[in-house]
Amino acid sequence: MLSTVLFTLCVLAGLGYFAWQMWGRIGLLLAAEGRITVDRVPERLWAVLVYFFGQKKFVRPEVGIVREWVAGWMHFFIFWAFIVLGGQVITMFGRAYSDDFYPPLLGPNLLGGPYMLVRDLFEAIVVGCVVVALVRWGITHPARLFGYAPAENRQRSHAHWEAYLILCFIGLIGLGGLTYDAGRIVERAHDPEMARMVAWEPVSHLVAALLGPAAVPAGHVAWWVHNLVILAFLNFLPLAKHFHVITSLPNVFFKKLEPLGQLSTQDLEHATRFGTSRIDHFTWKQVLDMFSCTECGRCSSQCPATATGKPLAPRQLLLDLRDYLYAHQDEILAKRLRHRPNGDGAEPPPVGEPIVGPVIADEVLWSCNVCRACEEACPVLIEYVDKIVDMRRHLVQEEARFPQELTRTFKGMESQSNPWGIGAEKRFDWAEGLGVPTLAEAPDAEYLYYVGCAGAFDDRNKKTTQAFARILKKAGVRFACLGKEELCNGETARRLGNEYLYQAMAQACIETFNAYGVRKIIVNCPHCFNTIKNEFPQFGGRYEVIHAAELVRELVASGRLTVPAEFRKRTVYHDSCYYGRFNDVYDEPREVLARSGAQVVEMQRHRHFGMCCGAGGGRMWIEEDPDKRVNLLRTEQALEQNPEVIAVSCPFCMTMLSDGVKARDLEDRVQTLDVMEIVDRVLK
Repeated sequence: MLSTVLFTLCVLAGLGYFAWQMWGRIGLLLAAEGRITVDRVPERLWAVLVYFFGQKKFVRPEVGIVREWVAGWMHFFIFWAFIVLGGQVITMFGRAYSDDFYPPLLGPNLLGGPYMLVRDLFEAIVVGCVVVALVRWGITHPARLFGYAPAENRQRSHAHWEAYLILCFIGLIGLGGLTYDAGRIVERAHDPEMARMVAWEPVSHLVAALLGPAAVPAGHVAWWVHNLVILAFLNFLPLAKHFHVITSLPNVFFKKLEPLGQLSTQDLEHATRFGTSRIDHFTWKQVLDMFSCTECGRCSSQCPATATGKPLAPRQLLLDLRDYLYAHQDEILAKRLRHRPNGDGAEPPPVGEPIVGPVIADEVLWSCNVCRACEEACPVLIEYVDKIVDMRRHLVQEEARFPQELTRTFKGMESQSNPWGIGAEKRFDWAEGLGVPTLAEAPDAEYLYYVGCAGAFDDRNKKTTQAFARILKKAGVRFACLGKEELCNGETARRLGNEYLYQAMAQACIETFNAYGVRKIIVNCPHCFNTIKNEFPQFGGRYEVIHAAELVRELVASGRLTVPAEFRKRTVYHDSCYYGRFNDVYDEPREVLARSGAQVVEMQRHRHFGMCCGAGGGRMWIEEDPDKRVNLLRTEQALEQNPEVIAVSCPFCMTMLSDGVKARDLEDRVQTLDVMEIVDRVLK
């Protein structure tokens, strides 16, 4: 009786303290920006099934540069152990009040036997997984757990002991359950019902045999240890990285369903601020992201900035934000309750100091390539890029604080509608002698070929533009260009945080398209493709956007274009982030290359786990430390395959990888070619 009272007091204290902690965390969500809404429920439930219950990010066969099959399956089994052992937890708590307690449906005469077998096996499996995890933390030290970049060296000092504590908790839960059941087996050895159930508990029976008569007192101790560990674990969750045990399911459910390449838009006319500068400016979903970080380091293991020693490490960025959020929880909750503290209509004072600069250094934000490799790797679907761009918006639009070289970039876009600042009247010079019509000359053209700034102004990329124009003409495609009327779509400005400039350029571009009644647009630039396809609809610009490889594949399939298989060179294909991860364009360029006869080989990092060339997110226009250049690392990865050709489908990738080959002084041995250039060569 005394033990029952004591245990009841422990349960009430544990659950009460847990409820108090959760009240504070929920308050942070409710105090954050935006309203919690639920839409597209079937898609969200499917995401939960695939990513939460299916653990897709852990067990898929390709895991990029970090091929940690053991770690992935280890987490899979620990995850499912938590679900399976839920019934055991209820059982052992209920045994405080009845020695014969079983949860509904799990009694001896229903599903109890099969459940006991599964539970018994999972208890053993989870103990084995804990041993593997302890070896990883204590002996092998995987890089992603212990940091990649200088920023990671600031990781909280308690992070490692947290890991050991949690692993000990998990191990004690597994061992406690086995030992408790072993004690019941020995204690009730003469009970016919228990004898019948023993067959369903092979591991517990083995433990009982090993412990012998000591199994009974050990079982009583194990009951207390198991249940107190559960209560301690429960109350530790909101304080540590394992809060994701609670928050990862809603985080997956509320995942971004808009196109991955679409950034949020701002109402610039009515906005009172133009970016995120303080901890209470983040949206509730961004706060939920902070709650859900597992600190596994998979994001940093894929980040090109981290890999090249820049100050950005996505994991650390999120942990810095989360720690600052927790440190100011009371202020945020008080602000939410006050709303109008002075009663005079004045806004409440801001919470804490500005986070951009003191908490998240400017250099961290400007290091990002906006490639979303971190998000592709994250098992709980945390979004990093949107937070970074929101903070960049504050730096650019409110502080005018950005790398000096961007002044020229922004000025060129404002005055000449291209980031190079080259005279706008030269935009159509690439077409000289090719007989390419403009929409003004051919208003009934089926397609608008939107060239983009790089294809129109950069000398190397003009060759790609000309090659694609020749392909279209040979296939008899009715297309036209805007010529000198073509405008930059502003993609670079948006990713650099200059939302005002982007919106002005996007709306001007849309007006031009609509004036000509454009419906179908062909592009050979992934950045233009993503912006027109995914972001122009935010401003009413809805068009059918087709990328070059898709169109060429269709032309070949319809018999309008015959591509001789004469290229026959060892070719490694580099996936553009904005075609690949952002828009799932992987197969079409490879199929076109195969048609040309190219002997396609893959880099270690390819498709979803392909690595950025270094130009994304406006990094094309920001000076880079020669020792920390992403394009050199990516070029090295391509050269590992001993190619004759590095094939690309992006003008930015062309520039970066060509420069990488030049830096290695290998121009005579390795060519960098666009897929359309390869097709044009075999057509000749």
